[in-house]
Amino acid sequence: SLGLRGKLVPQDPNDEPASVLLEKIALKREVLIKEKKIKKEKILSSITEAEQPYKLPKGWEWVRLSNIVSKLGSGSTPKGGREVYSEAGIKFIRSQNVWNNGLLLENVAYISEEIHSRMKGSTVEKSDILLNITGASIGRSCVVPESFDTGNVNQHVAIIRLIDKTIKEYIHLSLISPYVQEMIRDVEVGISREGLSMTKLKQFLIPIPPLNEQRRIMERLPHLMNLCDELERKIKSINEQQNHLLQSVLHQASQQQDQKLLEA
Repeated sequence: SLGLRGKLVPQDPNDEPASVLLEKIALKREVLIKEKKIKKEKILSSITEAEQPYKLPKGWEWVRLSNIVSKLGSGSTPKGGREVYSEAGIKFIRSQNVWNNGLLLENVAYISEEIHSRMKGSTVEKSDILLNITGASIGRSCVVPESFDTGNVNQHVAIIRLIDKTIKEYIHLSLISPYVQEMIRDVEVGISREGLSMTKLKQFLIPIPPLNEQRRIMERLPHLMNLCDELERKIKSINEQQNHLLQSVLHQASQQQDQKLLEA
């Protein structure tokens, strides 16, 4: 969450502010609408100061997720469900394939070209961000790699297609952050509270840093993750040592008790 609050790397006043980046994205959106590559949607209300979860550093901006995407929607399960899965064909991505550290395809299902063509609205492309929106894995997310060819998703997975692909890693970091994960928990819908609606997802507020700061954040993260892993290993080692020591003390105490009973 530090990366989303401007506390992970220092700000540089020479960085082009995020407002310029968002203006460029808005212009790209207009071009896509004119070219009929995306539909013109109702403009969501502007972000009020009262809505803002916390104060951002200078040069940052809050933006609704809907304003930076060319597509946001989930898939569906083909008629017949599992019965229509095939041994090969078009990859059919389900929630068990979507993990925060990447798209795992070892157990991926497949559908035929014919079924895929009927589900064009949920075609997956490289650089898409996938987000699980139902069930126990709700909130899990990954970026579709550049090496990906084509695929489709079921109704448990949402496709988030950014207008500007260069910010995909930062947006993915935002989605898996405690800040957004808490929002997901707060707006789950349904009696079982196990679903996130696209209407709610569009409204999500994302803190956008200047593009150069985004790059510095993403460069810094691997080092921090390594530190966290090292700390976790040390804690595990200490816990194991304490456990061995406890077992040794208990064993000695048991032997002493047995000896006293024999002497008695």
